Amino acid sequence: MTNIEERFWLIYERNIKGNIAYILWVLFYVMLFTVLSFGGMLMYYLILIPLAFTPLAEMLWRLVNGVRPLRLNSEKERLLPLFKEVYEGAIKIDPKISSDIRLYIKEDMSINAFAFGKHTLILTRGSIMLLSDDCLKGLMAHELGHFSYKHTNAVLLMMVAHLPMTFFLKKFTDLKNYYDNSEKRMSIFTFIIRLIIDYIYYMLRAISFIGELILMKTSRANEYVADNFAHECGFGADLTNVLIEIYEVSVSKPQSVREQFRSSHPHITLRIERLEGK
Repeated sequence: MTNIEERFWLIYERNIKGNIAYILWVLFYVMLFTVLSFGGMLMYYLILIPLAFTPLAEMLWRLVNGVRPLRLNSEKERLLPLFKEVYEGAIKIDPKISSDIRLYIKEDMSINAFAFGKHTLILTRGSIMLLSDDCLKGLMAHELGHFSYKHTNAVLLMMVAHLPMTFFLKKFTDLKNYYDNSEKRMSIFTFIIRLIIDYIYYMLRAISFIGELILMKTSRANEYVADNFAHECGFGADLTNVLIEIYEVSVSKPQSVREQFRSSHPHITLRIERLEGK
């Protein structure tokens, strides 16, 4: 295998393989809504998709979602050395991981962490207050795995592509409700219009539901990939301890089969099982 072929397969494995469902679904959405809007939505995609990946858009997302930088000396003194240690471990596994990922805090008392865009890694205040330093490193390593495999880029791309679905569903829901509740006598023309509206409405609902199932399955698979990345970085045991702590304190009713299919994360015991088996 030549160097070019090796490089291609490396890029495919790390950046494309886990995101192929997102990429294909985005392309499908672009074609679908370009047709439904008689070409009008194509300009939306050509403008908004590049804008969504700018630092300004990422900053606005943080503002809207109440995500803030580290401000207190106690936060910086504790978290920055931990983040630096994990970052260095991640770079050893993936030297091409972005060098400009930064740590942020969300004022949420749940134990959680998440990654967004190209540069934003968020810890909740609950995680910072309730978890040990080692457990925090496990969380950070997992989120850096999402950056390494470009999961955050794929999710952001999908979010932008899905906005027209929300818009069209709302409009056709309003139209459907109008005709369903109309007390006027229905002419042949009105009957045909109503059939067309119903057809498009149920088609969009079905597409949205199928897309959700496909993308949530991909999301669950990507969680395992990020868990494995944390393990490769040397923080697998720390991540396992975090998941065990979350599982021991969480109280929730059993998920139905439908809820399991629509969940973005695998059941936490499955993730623990995989990490403990490494």
